[in-house]
Parts: sequence; C-alpha cells; structure tokens
Amino acid sequence: MSATATIALGELLRELVAIPSVSGDEGAAADFVVAQLDEAGIDSRRLGHTVLARFARGMGPRLLFVSHLDTVPVGAGWTRAPYPAAWEHGRLWGRGANDAKASATAMLWTLLELARAPREFTGELWLALNAQEETDNAGMRAVLAEVGAPDGAVCGEPTGLEVVRAQAGLAILKAEWHGRSCHAAHVARAEHANALLAAAREIATLPSWLTPGEAHALLGQSTIAPTVLHAGQRHNVVPDRAELVLDCRLAPPHSAADARRVVAEHLPAAEVTIASERLKPFETAEDHPLVRAALECAGRTRAIGSTTLSDMALLSGVPAVKCGPGDTARSHTSDEYVLASELEAGAGFYARFVPAALAALKENKR
Repeated sequence: MSATATIALGELLRELVAIPSVSGDEGAAADFVVAQLDEAGIDSRRLGHTVLARFARGMGPRLLFVSHLDTVPVGAGWTRAPYPAAWEHGRLWGRGANDAKASATAMLWTLLELARAPREFTGELWLALNAQEETDNAGMRAVLAEVGAPDGAVCGEPTGLEVVRAQAGLAILKAEWHGRSCHAAHVARAEHANALLAAAREIATLPSWLTPGEAHALLGQSTIAPTVLHAGQRHNVVPDRAELVLDCRLAPPHSAADARRVVAEHLPAAEVTIASERLKPFETAEDHPLVRAALECAGRTRAIGSTTLSDMALLSGVPAVKCGPGDTARSHTSDEYVLASELEAGAGFYARFVPAALAALKENKR
C-alpha cells in the first residue's frame, strides 16, 4: 500500500471512530459510511442503522463481509478522551477503534478500492456493517431477512488476523422452584413452603460449573455456570418462587437442549427452561476451501477457536471465518486503541481474500 493510501485509510478510520455509536445509536456512523459508498458509486441501502452494500462482477458466489458499527459505552478509567479519536505515534485511541471499527474500516476500504480499480474475480461481494452487534444482533438478523444467507462469509473482529473457524455459543437457562407463601410473622403456625430454601438446598449441591460433554479441540470445555439468584420481594413474605439463571458457553456440537438436560439432572425439584439460545455454537470444517483460502491470505498455518461472541453466531450453515485487525484483549477496555500497522495489514488481508474466497466458494460448489 502506498504512503498516500495508508494515510487515507488511517483518516477514514479516525473519522469513523470519532463518531460516537454506542449500540442502538449508530445512525451518525451509518450516515458516514453511506456517504463514502455513495461517493464511490457503490449501491447501498440502510436497514435501520445497519448499512448493506453490494459490488458484483458477473455471476458467481456471494461472499459477505460483515462487521459492526456499534460499540459498548465508554465507561470509566480513560486517561485520554475517547472522542474525538486521535492518532499518536502509530496508535489510534478511541472507543471502538479496536472493536470493531478497524475491521469495519478495512472492509469498507476494500470495497471502495474495488470500485476505484476492480480486480479480476467473478461473483458478488456484500458488505454488512451492522447495528446492535454488542446487544441483540438486530442488525445481523435484518441483513439475513433482507438478502438471505450468503455462500460464504468473513466476520471482521479483532483476532490479530488469526483465522477463527470455530466460535463458542451462548445459551441462558432458568431454573425455577415453586412454593407456598405466607406472612413471615405466621411461619410457626401457617402452612407454607419456602421456595428460597428449596432452591438453596439444591443449588448447594452444584459444583462450581457443569459441562454437557467432551471438550472441543479448539474451544475447550463447554461450561454451565450459575450466575444470578432471585427469591422474594419483601422481608415479611415467605417467597413462593425462586429463580436461578445459568450462563452456558457452548462449543460445537453442544446445544442449549444438552445444557438443559444436564442442569435438570442436577436440580430435579426445579423446572428448567431455555431462556435464550439465539447465539449458537459455530464451526466451519478445517478442510473447507474457504478456511484454506483464509489461512493462505493471512499467512497462517492453522485456524483457531474463539470464545468471544460475534454476528458469526447467526450464520449457522454458512461457511465462514472470523478474522480482523486488532487484539481481542483490548476490546471493551478503557484507553482502547488499534495500531496503524494492524489496520494496514487488515486491509491487505481483506483485499487478498475477496478473489481467493470467491474462487474457493466456487470450487466448493462443484
């Protein structure tokens, strides 16, 4: 990449990071992205605060670049202003610089560069810069509802350009105990059943965490951890209901149903239900052509697994990898930053990956 292009890429990221876009309030960032696409003559549409764009050359597979515009709130502990973003000695400081506006910018830059000087490939490149990835994944759901599942995808998140082919899922379970309430002043003579005590007796028998099965080669053990307990509303009423919330981090092939079964075995007096299973475990086979293409373009020999969540969780059945500039350890931290060298390397990876991925997806269809 030329020095001029490097400066332009860095300025594009700085301008995007300088726009606050806490999850649910991404409108100004989406406006900025649409303006860049319009200037380049690239077809785009808004799905709420999500931006969806398409660049096609002939008939061929559909490759989706997906990242997100939203960030977590700024939080405390910053030693420099999170807005406006500023480059200092090769680092861009600001909320969202690392997670995941560096990936979003590098993907956007790749699309803009294709419009300026198209490369030889056959197929369609779609770009989805989503809203609400950090909260309820509404942006990703809107994209899939609008255009359906792609033939393949790469999810832009800070992986240090490691190629992630397996991602843990998240399920939430609830265990409920039911009893019979009475006034606390009448416990010595009134019939009652304290749901709090029923829950406590069973919860006390739990180990610190449970698992539904064997460990995954890349992601390790699936875990089920009790995290929140609710019982009672007032000090003078014996509670007739208690609820335990369990956080389940699941590696393929484990499901929320597997986790529910294990919890129900340990808590036989409780009613155990699945509260959420939207973010499913994800895996693309090690020998899939898309994985091999990503490894070659990233200069890696083996793909890895990731326990952090992303919109890739909604791409069940789609060959996909997660790969992008930055370091996952900097995500959601104070004094968040990304390196100029990481941003440039990310843009280079995505540029190489477009033709390689489309060729791999075409090969996979044969």
